[in-house]
Amino acid sequence: MTPTETRAAIQHLQLRPSRVLGQNFLVDQNIARLIVKAAELRATDAVLEIGPGLGALTELLLERAGRVVAVEKDARLAAFLRERFDRREKLQLVHGDALEFDFAAALPASFKVVANLPYAISTPLLMHLVESPTPPRLMVLTVQREVADRLTAQPRTKDYSALTLFTQLHYDVRREHRVSRACFLPMPMVESAVIVLRLATHPLLEPALEGPFKQMVRAAFQHRRKMLRGVLSKSGLGDWMRPDKLEAALERLGARLTVRAEELSLAQWLLLTRELVLPATARPPSN
Repeated sequence: MTPTETRAAIQHLQLRPSRVLGQNFLVDQNIARLIVKAAELRATDAVLEIGPGLGALTELLLERAGRVVAVEKDARLAAFLRERFDRREKLQLVHGDALEFDFAAALPASFKVVANLPYAISTPLLMHLVESPTPPRLMVLTVQREVADRLTAQPRTKDYSALTLFTQLHYDVRREHRVSRACFLPMPMVESAVIVLRLATHPLLEPALEGPFKQMVRAAFQHRRKMLRGVLSKSGLGDWMRPDKLEAALERLGARLTVRAEELSLAQWLLLTRELVLPATARPPSN
């Protein structure tokens, strides 16, 4: 939708866009086309759209995908979308909260997500998708720039965080495009970015180790500037976090005993998890 059409729709609905719901409507059609192109859609694809708003992306998704499930929390927008896309058999419109929506039941095992995520809940929504038993195989998301910075961060940078590691455990993450504030109506306070997340072909970590990995990472990044050895040994996670075991594991990794959480790469975090949790006989041979 153009800026003029968007303003007219907002006026018609007597809608006062909610900052709480992250209602900033995309009005740049070039950006909308770029987002949908990045999703590499085919006629056989099923797509989940979160927060369709006034339907700027929905229209393009319906042209390319085989099926679109759109979840909209605002009742007024849901009614508007039903009227706008009346008789579009490809579209399943759901009025509800995306954080509570069972997308695994509504979509086939292999599906894609294309969405301008509501800013206020972008991080929990992302984790809801990433940590699902049936995660989407591809996601193209517009998020605030600071979230994009965290998802694509490298070790030893201020944006490197538990969110970085939890996401990169499952997905290859690429920043696709910067999005100006002027591309939305009303204009948000921050710039945005389009990111592409592609599900890893093979799991990077054994399923039984994912829980301990996340426990360690969460505990470590609560005190990211302190020495990892001290933080984890005092975390209360169990006997596998004894100082002597941590020191031995770090030495086998070739890491300094004074290393901090933000200095270890994802690969090193995975190795550390295996060193601490698996018995020596079950560990992969070291090079």
